[in-house]
Amino acid sequence: MRTQDFESEEQLVQAIIACVRRARCREYKIELEVDAGVGIADLVLIKRTPRSTGALRALGSISPRLAVLLSPELGATIKDRQTLAARLGTSESAAQRVIAQLSAAGVAAQSRDSLKLSTVASLPFERLIAVEAKISDWQRVLVQAYRNLQFADESWAVLDHACIRPAIAQLERFKVAGVGLASINRSQELFIHYSATTQGPMSQGKRWQAQAVLASRVLNRRTI
Repeated sequence: MRTQDFESEEQLVQAIIACVRRARCREYKIELEVDAGVGIADLVLIKRTPRSTGALRALGSISPRLAVLLSPELGATIKDRQTLAARLGTSESAAQRVIAQLSAAGVAAQSRDSLKLSTVASLPFERLIAVEAKISDWQRVLVQAYRNLQFADESWAVLDHACIRPAIAQLERFKVAGVGLASINRSQELFIHYSATTQGPMSQGKRWQAQAVLASRVLNRRTI
């Protein structure tokens, strides 16, 4: 008796990709195994912000962990090395090394007593949708999908359709978490059991980190 439709999570991920492409979501691109500091998301669907080449280059040229420094809310408050050190929770010498990195990327200008960061007014990607895939382990997939909401606008858990019943029995937990639940069968039919809520990234730091990771990938492919 068949107990599952897919032999591996890799097969399941490929089926998800096929479904996305069949839906003709041309405004979205697919990125695999994205690490935004909360675990590696299996897939992230990214929608590019129009006229965002400058933001893409700025974020894609620095360490992702520093990306939040270019947010208008934070960057505008950093006027000197001492303030930067306080914001980073580090020494002034370590802050100076960060300034050197930012200056090399062209997003910081330092004079004797002041520091100016070139903040990014609009993020390079206007929408991120994270997708976590598991054959049957609904508890594990829910935990990771919820973590992905640290950086993503939406987060989904997708299971093998033959193994979906235990997850459906716990549907209320997905609703409370705001995580969408779907399943796919071997014919690549997609079943939506609960639609993800759009609640925006829960962490500004992880949001900017994810944007920088994705910007770097785009830059490396030279598709700007």
